[in-house]
Amino acid sequence: MFISKELYKKKVYGCWVGKNVGGTLGMPMEWERAANQVTYYTHENNGKPLANDDLDIQILWLIAMEEKGVDIDAKILGEYFNEFMIFTHAEYGTAKTNLRSGLQPPVTGTFNNDFKDSCGSYIRSEIWACLYPGDPERAARYAFEDAIVDHGNGEGVYAEIFITAMESAAFFENDIRKLIEIGLTYIPEECAVYRGIMTALDAYDRGITWEESRELIMKEYIGHLEWHEIAVEDAEKGYDQGKMGWDVPSNIMIIVFALLFGKGDFDRSICTAVHYGEDTDCTAGTIAALFGIMYGTDCMDEKWLSPIGDSIVTISLDPFRLEKKIPRTIGELTERVYKLYETAAEENGSMDEQKTDFCAPSYFRNIYDDLNVVKYEFPYLTVRLDYCGDPVLKQGEQKKIRFILSNNSKSINSDRVRIYIYSRDGYEIRPSSEQAVFLTMAHMGSGIKAVEFEISSEKQERNIHYFVAELRFEENKNSHVMTIPFVLVSETGTTMPVVWERTIKGDKILSSPRI
Repeated sequence: MFISKELYKKKVYGCWVGKNVGGTLGMPMEWERAANQVTYYTHENNGKPLANDDLDIQILWLIAMEEKGVDIDAKILGEYFNEFMIFTHAEYGTAKTNLRSGLQPPVTGTFNNDFKDSCGSYIRSEIWACLYPGDPERAARYAFEDAIVDHGNGEGVYAEIFITAMESAAFFENDIRKLIEIGLTYIPEECAVYRGIMTALDAYDRGITWEESRELIMKEYIGHLEWHEIAVEDAEKGYDQGKMGWDVPSNIMIIVFALLFGKGDFDRSICTAVHYGEDTDCTAGTIAALFGIMYGTDCMDEKWLSPIGDSIVTISLDPFRLEKKIPRTIGELTERVYKLYETAAEENGSMDEQKTDFCAPSYFRNIYDDLNVVKYEFPYLTVRLDYCGDPVLKQGEQKKIRFILSNNSKSINSDRVRIYIYSRDGYEIRPSSEQAVFLTMAHMGSGIKAVEFEISSEKQERNIHYFVAELRFEENKNSHVMTIPFVLVSETGTTMPVVWERTIKGDKILSSPRI
């Protein structure tokens, strides 16, 4: 949709300033489980915002698109994530380990990941909304590519898509309730994020207080808060218990509650988010960024702006290799995002589109069919690699993998595709290393087919098992040789239950695992 250059920059600038304001407000209480009462910054101001990975990873995506182009996918994002994002905790660390092993998204975000339902992806949604203002569908598709890097098939994916759709629409719509309803159309009704949002809407409509809504979250949606402080009152109610990594449904609920309780007031909205506790910098930062998109900095009193200025402070990006590439100010970041926006608009024609409905088209949710497969696109052929479960090869056991092939030719054509799997010595591949399948065009009856292989090894001499699938059209397109490297890993050991211990720390309790 058309938006003037001046208005666009005003909104994008407000978005990034809001991200810094909300993140700085909430950072001192991040991941503390306690009801707070704040009306302003609680840290000692030094003229700069507090560093926050919420903005950092979006800067990394900015750099990736400047170097690789705006039409980017999860594989390229994963490469930059692995190379330049230096945090190694929770879902970030799990994804980096999987990426280093040779796995690809979304498997990198699913395999061995207790935190795929956590908050690390929705907090970096703004970049996609800013590149595709008023085009939530396209913005959400890139958010999907982003989220699956470290959240795989988890709830974190739905959370980022929900927030991205809201933010993209917010360039042209400022009714909070409508934005929430727009976001809901992009996620499946059966996911926990959707259920949590609906619970939040129902509770707000019943007129409950924010304190009562916090109790609702604690009773029905909490995850386990490890290594962080918990209010004694909350611990006595049993609120120090919960599923490990089950964090995003509750924090999205906090965002929804705070937006509704805030009634369009910036101060009230971001402070209410921090009142709930939990991932306070992320909830307040997301809300403040949304307000920035709707109103620029006009909605923000100078008291929020002058103490942190225009600067950007990073914490999770490689300071050596990226030092000259990281924007130093919000103004510079805005200008660089605008250049990418111009490129994206030129490539997609989105600047000329006139949308009257920002809700998801009926087919959008088909995107979730790819949550458990690695997708490769070649000229004439789309290949989806399905590990049929975990990418694990166990000694003496058959491991099934499946290739789903789609003939994506734009002209009527049929051909036979040969698949050959190359491996090192010591592996048996059944029914054979080579299979062939006949494909018509994908929209015709025989245009999509699945081919299965079973791989086994009697000896486990390696921790990572390397293979290459070669695909070749036998006749019409036999000059196109397509290769897909893939890995299987060895896994041993038994996961032991965690024993949690409490330590009294003033008026708080520290819940930590016995290690």
